[in-house]
Amino acid sequence: MKILKDTKGEGYVSICVLIIVIVAIFSSIFTYASAISVINVTRENSKVVLDNFVTTNSTLIFNSIKQGNDYTETLDFPEYTEKLCEFCTLDLSADTLYSYDTDGNLQYSMTLPQMSFQKDNQLEICVRYTVSVPIQFAGKTVTTANVPIEIVSILTEKF
Repeated sequence: MKILKDTKGEGYVSICVLIIVIVAIFSSIFTYASAISVINVTRENSKVVLDNFVTTNSTLIFNSIKQGNDYTETLDFPEYTEKLCEFCTLDLSADTLYSYDTDGNLQYSMTLPQMSFQKDNQLEICVRYTVSVPIQFAGKTVTTANVPIEIVSILTEKF
């Protein structure tokens, strides 16, 4: 067994600083990856609900387009928001939808979706909203990432 002659530990300071820097870099990468994951899941869930909405309301939309309108008064656009809230378990408060985890912490929030026709006389519906993901470090919110999302659903004829 070899006995250490220098017991002050001065050689370990640079290694400890290097480990702290590496851990901080990995923490930043994991925080970024989780924020991107939340945004992608939100986009995919919204796309599923929008496709379902377009499919179920296709008859009303086609009748409106045949009449030369690109706006249909009989479509219930708040119905999309209700279905989105049910599908994603979101809470509606004022003009914002909130998603909480099992501990009651805010995962993300999103503005109320705005629905419109993408092109005149075509069955392309567009939904726009902004997702706000809180960026946290050591259990405290440092900043919030705001990402605008635009989803388009197109129903095509198969003849």
